Amino acid sequence: MEEIMQSNSYFIVPLSFAYCSICGFWFLLVKFRLAWTIENIQASNQKWIDLVLALLACFGVIAVGQVYSAGLLIPEPDHKVGRALIWGLNNVIIFSPIFITVILRKQSLNTLFLSSNNFIHKSLFGIAASLLGVFLFVVLRSEVGRFQEILMDAFTVQSLSNFPAIFFENVALAFLFVRLRWAIGLKWSIIIPAILFASAHIPGSIAEGDPWSHIMTFFFLTGSLTTVILYTAYRSRDIIWLGFVHYFMDVAIKAF
Repeated sequence: MEEIMQSNSYFIVPLSFAYCSICGFWFLLVKFRLAWTIENIQASNQKWIDLVLALLACFGVIAVGQVYSAGLLIPEPDHKVGRALIWGLNNVIIFSPIFITVILRKQSLNTLFLSSNNFIHKSLFGIAASLLGVFLFVVLRSEVGRFQEILMDAFTVQSLSNFPAIFFENVALAFLFVRLRWAIGLKWSIIIPAILFASAHIPGSIAEGDPWSHIMTFFFLTGSLTTVILYTAYRSRDIIWLGFVHYFMDVAIKAF
């Protein structure tokens, strides 16, 4: 039991510290007026309709994902590069309900926290923040030797093939978050997803026999981390830089 607790703490504590440091890095950028221009997002005049459509679009993403799992989208070839390209194209199809909804509602891409403005600035900061997060993660786990290995792994074809899926996950979260905020306000649009995400880990922890003290600690940490990330995403109004962070951190934790 103690080994399980130490193992989980060995993961969630360094991960939380790394992500919180990354978010703090962005707020430092703001403090010293080095951040990009934060774009305003026009509020919806049909907020509940937009929320319902957003939920339907997310169900659509899940449905198309099931179609992909059944092997009914574009077949992926055996060639490594070809497979990566087709996997990326299939991800465009899987997440297309979100973009279709935005187009039909005649809404801007900035309602997905997407904008080409200051793209280079956002990308460079995203890469710098990613390096900071990965470094802190491996230092806290006493795995400094893995730092170079992670960076090299991040630029392999196999790893890069997962970037579209990770990026579109961020798009989906921003899409739903913005519409939740329109309908129920900023506070609850952060609190509800944070609680849901943290709660999703409880059944697995119970099944593994973790003590409730550990389960509640893990719940608090994951919920708090989600809150920090969502608030930072809201303040920056951008997921381009966070897309880089999400990708590099996923490489670091061997998420794929």
